[in-house]
This record gives sequence, structure tokens and C-alpha cells, in this order.
Amino acid sequence: MEENKHTLLHYLMLLPGVGFILMFIGSSIFLTLAQSFGLFSITGRSAFTLSNWAAIIQARESVDSLMFSLKMGILSSIGTVLFAFPLALFFRKGGAGKGMLGSIIKVPLFIPALVAAFLIVNLISYHGLVNSVLLRLNIIQQPMRMLNDRFGWGVVFIQIWKNLPFVLLILMASIASIRDDTIDAAKNLGAGYWSILFRIFVPLAMPGILVSMILMFIKAFGDFPIFSVAGPIYPAAISVRMHIMATLYQEWDQAAVLGVIIIVTTFFVIWAYSRFAELVQGEE
Repeated sequence: MEENKHTLLHYLMLLPGVGFILMFIGSSIFLTLAQSFGLFSITGRSAFTLSNWAAIIQARESVDSLMFSLKMGILSSIGTVLFAFPLALFFRKGGAGKGMLGSIIKVPLFIPALVAAFLIVNLISYHGLVNSVLLRLNIIQQPMRMLNDRFGWGVVFIQIWKNLPFVLLILMASIASIRDDTIDAAKNLGAGYWSILFRIFVPLAMPGILVSMILMFIKAFGDFPIFSVAGPIYPAAISVRMHIMATLYQEWDQAAVLGVIIIVTTFFVIWAYSRFAELVQGEE
């Protein structure tokens, strides 16, 4: 009887957080899914139909937007981890300038994404600071196009800069959990720097790496402010296309289809990352 009371108490303690998720996030997902099939339509015309899905799937722009957002999400997550991992190793031991460097890296945490995008635009625009400096130094003969480029390098650069502190916190926690005696034992056995890096630090920090990549992908894949400011004209990110369909064309139900695609794609990528993490841990 006492055990049942404790179990009930535990469920009641979880109710505020779980209840919020089920009520607000769950209902939002349900309404988005229903609206994609013409039900609960915001326009008032509610009738089950597959025409919204057919219109989105058959449109070449939708496929291009999805592939572009996937590319940006994957490149941003990989790039952010590649930049953050060496910094996490540095902060593990520290050195000269650790405090100042840490303060500078944390700056993007306090800047909204839209403001950050405009700040970077001033740096990498056609007549921005970077091109002006390179021209002054005679490194280039004419300005380079780094903003609104078709590939999306400007978007990747902004995503890395904006989310680097967030990913760095996760990697620092993973690397800090690695014991110093493990590293000392490897050195005593003759392991060099690169062996320690790829055979100790990377495998032991892999859970943190995968978690940070998942969270980074979610942030970058569904991002709207950075894509809208620094992204290419075509293909537009799927979040930008969703906004255009809803506000410009007033096709709210088709915008709901794009929302469902974003949700399903995100869940699929999370599942793929989780499966990969299980395989890595199984090999270890």
C-alpha cells in the first residue's frame, strides 16, 4: 500500500511537465496533422481531403526546400561539433585566456537569432566588413558572394556561430567526465596525442556528441529567422516555404502539410541518430 502511494506521488510530480507536453505540444501536433487533411481548417472549410498532400508532394519547390533544409541541418550540426570539440578539450585543462575566451564564446547565447543573422549579414554581405578587409589587403580582386548563396554557406556559418556555446556546454560536460587516470594510463602505455584523441576522448564523449548533434539538427532544420535573412532565394528552407504558403498564398492547410513533414523528418532523424548511438555503444 505504501509503495502504491509513493508511485502515485511520483506520477503527480511528473504531471506538470508531462501534462504541459501532452496538452499543448500534443494538441498542436494533432491539429497540424488534422489540418493537413482539411479538418479543423483555419479558413472554416473543414472536410477530409488528400488534395493538400497531393499539391505539396507534386510541387518541385517542396522537395527542393526539404532537401535544402536537411542539408543545412546536417552540415550545421556536424560543423558546430567540429568547432566545439577542440574548444571543449581546451577548456577541460584550461590555459591562458580561458576566462576571456569563454566570455566571448557565450555572447551568442544572449543574442536573438534574428539579431544574430543581421549582425553576420553586416560581416559577410557583398560590401560587408570581410570583403572590405580582403579587398584592402589585395587578397581578392572583387567582393565574394557569401550571403544568400545558392549552397547556403552563409546559413551554415551563422548557425555555427549562434549555436556554438550551446553545443560547447554539452561537450564540455561529456569530456569533463573522462577521468585523468585513464589519459595517464594511455600515455604510460605509449599512446600519442592523436591516439588519445581518437581512441579515448572521441569514443567516451560520443554520447554527448550525438546528443549535441541531434539538438543542433533540430534547431537548424526548423529554423526560420536565419533562413529568412541569410538563406538563398531558391530553394527556400521548408520553414520559410511554410510561412510563404500560409501568409502569402493563404494556403493554411498546405502549410500544415509542410509542418507535418518537418515534424516527421525530425522524428526520423532523431530515431536514426539513436540507432547509430546504439550501434556505436554495441561495438564498444
